[in-house]
Amino acid sequence: TGHSGYDEIGKDIVCSAVSTAMYVSLGLIEKLTLDYSFSSDEKKPTMSLEIYKHDQMSLLVVENLEDALESIANDFPKYVKIKKI
Repeated sequence: TGHSGYDEIGKDIVCSAVSTAMYVSLGLIEKLTLDYSFSSDEKKPTMSLEIYKHDQMSLLVVENLEDALESIANDFPKYVKIKKI
């Protein structure tokens, strides 16, 4: 949720990296299963992906997304916080 605050909107490479990781993962999930929910809201801003049918491949996609986000958070700890729920 939220913008990273690294730079102004439209020039924020941290926000762009997070969004890219999410959309690449979403693209893979769309190819693997129809049983998911995705929402985004630019005004808040938020992105949410919920997968209802889990299999080995979808779990690998989620694991890869977590790794990518953790890598971004490690590179930009002031601007990215990970909260697992």
